[in-house]
Amino acid sequence: MIWRRAAAIVVAFPAMGASQNPNPMDSIRKLPGYRPAADTIQYLATSRIERLVSPVERPLWLAYIARSRELYARDTAAMNAELRAVGKHAMTRAPYVHAFSVEPWMTPRWFASDSARAMAEAILSFQAPNGGWSKHVEFARPRRTGESYYGESADWEYISTIDNGSTTEEIRFLDAINRARPNAKYAEAIRRGVDYLLDSQMPTGCFPQVFPLAGSYHDAATFNDDATVHALTTLRDTYEGRLSATTLAQQSRASIGLFKGLTCIFAAQVRDNGKRAAWGQQHDPLTLAPVSARTYELTSRTALESAGILDFLMSFPGLANGLVDAVYAGVDWLRASSIKGLAYEHYELRADPNAPPIWGRLYEIGTNRVIMANRDGVKLYDWNSLTDRRSGYGWYTAAPAHTLATFEQWSRSHPRP
Repeated sequence: MIWRRAAAIVVAFPAMGASQNPNPMDSIRKLPGYRPAADTIQYLATSRIERLVSPVERPLWLAYIARSRELYARDTAAMNAELRAVGKHAMTRAPYVHAFSVEPWMTPRWFASDSARAMAEAILSFQAPNGGWSKHVEFARPRRTGESYYGESADWEYISTIDNGSTTEEIRFLDAINRARPNAKYAEAIRRGVDYLLDSQMPTGCFPQVFPLAGSYHDAATFNDDATVHALTTLRDTYEGRLSATTLAQQSRASIGLFKGLTCIFAAQVRDNGKRAAWGQQHDPLTLAPVSARTYELTSRTALESAGILDFLMSFPGLANGLVDAVYAGVDWLRASSIKGLAYEHYELRADPNAPPIWGRLYEIGTNRVIMANRDGVKLYDWNSLTDRRSGYGWYTAAPAHTLATFEQWSRSHPRP
């Protein structure tokens, strides 16, 4: 099996050390209705590949899975060697932070400072052997021997990932500091990060949420939280020479990866009675049909991530007619799916006849009704029925309004095919 439990890596007893920042998941797990997301689906099981993939493409998938297993074995062997060296039986959790990103206040002048250099050293230390990064990690200090790369638990999870901007944001940070104060260590880490993205890209051009493959929805083609858009943006920057330290060979591979990624976006666009519409948060990696993820992230079309995909497509100065048509179809769907008379702020939905349009995060395929769920996974149509997932997850969004405004300008030079 592709997916492996953490117990196969290290002895699983509670991690020691109380210096980490508070982790909100610690309290979430204590909620009466909490249960972890189902992890029994094996999208890339050999039996599914044999049944759903053509004989011509089958070797590509088998090679992809073999690459995943090789990286997984290398990663876990490196961690086990660390644990043996310090006499530990299990990893400790990395210091937690909700998110990491390159912020506007991180100016070129700041990147030349000692503060930026200290953060860069921490980022370098948390780069996994596979070349990627995990998520929810605070880069206030370097990683300690035997410490996980992941800030949410001490289990072997999300090592590595493009979820929540992970890996792509670390590459952006290192690119910025490498320009301000060039360093061979930064350059090497950037190249390893780009190689990680290229290695993780599926034969279809899509990206899993986690690579090496972790099983369940983590293996799905992931548009959620703009994961694929972030990965393809990094490949585009590599191909166009905007990312420092990358090699000509990487730029060549990135050009192919970018083309494959655009092909994936085009192929995954969900249709209504044969007409293109929007995208799901995640799609079956083999069939590209929309699928569920966490228990409350139901199979659906998504307004938020579809808007991000459309923004990405419209950022290209020239698109093939097929992709131009995909943009128009996505915009048509956004316009038809807007909601008037409601306002959504601070996780609260209220009536407001003067509010600008908003959109639901998830729309039911077939009816185009807004849907949502609590952690029990039961589909709901009424926001007032939410309990343990009312807060902490954005069920409505105004982001597509910006996309529609961008489209008005873009469409002047890109007429409908």
